[in-house]
Amino acid sequence: MVTGTEQITASRTGQGRIQSRVDQSVGWIVIDNPAKRNALSSQMCLALIEAIELLSNDQAVKVIALTGAGTDFSAGVDISELPEVLFDQEAPEGPQDHLSAVDMALSSVSKPTFALVAGICMGGAWQLASACDVLLACTNTRLAITPAKLGIIYPQRGVERLLQRVGLDRAKYLLFSGNEIPAALAERWGLFTELIPEDSFQQRATELLQTVARRSQFTIHTMKALIDPAASTGVPAADAARLQAAWQAAWLDSVDGEDFKIGRRAFLAGEVPEFRWQPAV
Repeated sequence: MVTGTEQITASRTGQGRIQSRVDQSVGWIVIDNPAKRNALSSQMCLALIEAIELLSNDQAVKVIALTGAGTDFSAGVDISELPEVLFDQEAPEGPQDHLSAVDMALSSVSKPTFALVAGICMGGAWQLASACDVLLACTNTRLAITPAKLGIIYPQRGVERLLQRVGLDRAKYLLFSGNEIPAALAERWGLFTELIPEDSFQQRATELLQTVARRSQFTIHTMKALIDPAASTGVPAADAARLQAAWQAAWLDSVDGEDFKIGRRAFLAGEVPEFRWQPAV
């Protein structure tokens, strides 16, 4: 179990690190490289994956929050290490895109994941935030998706999610121009889930995380497992049939489940339910 604040690893420059801690059932992952506005090195990407796995396997953790140290979420990939992060030719398993590996790790977590975005959120930083289930953004957020400023291609997973969220023409606008857009416009376009005023951002976000941690984990885990595949485009017929069978099985399980009995009893009594279901780790 991760308790207090535990440093996972440091970047090869010794400047950036990833921290994780557990606080009231919330597992926090903090990108900490303030000298470079929390830009990511390849070693920090590897550390992010390690932190995600640690908190995913910690039974004390019911929800995972990804955020940045200080005033910024992240400036994306550290430009001085961009080839090592996106085009690592030295990785033992072959050429590696470490940013998309973090994306995949976040997307694969069975627990609910939240990105808390404030200040700078540039380039690949939005891709990581969008890999979470919910994106909470502060009104001071500065967002731009910047591959056209560098002459590179935005990772495929990030492009696909961008298209899903904003549509074809807006995705092209963001990718072609690299222009910064206001946080309010980003929310209207679907790049963020909720926009929160700066003076209440941390309090509102923390309260929401703790609320989710108190809800039925049976409901949350089951719905996430069903929703994510259903939201994918081009689901093969065989997979669609399996998904339909999974929905039916989950529907029947919920009726006889302990959490439903607890929730119904508490509702009728006007009490706060104390749910008991826990996922197998």
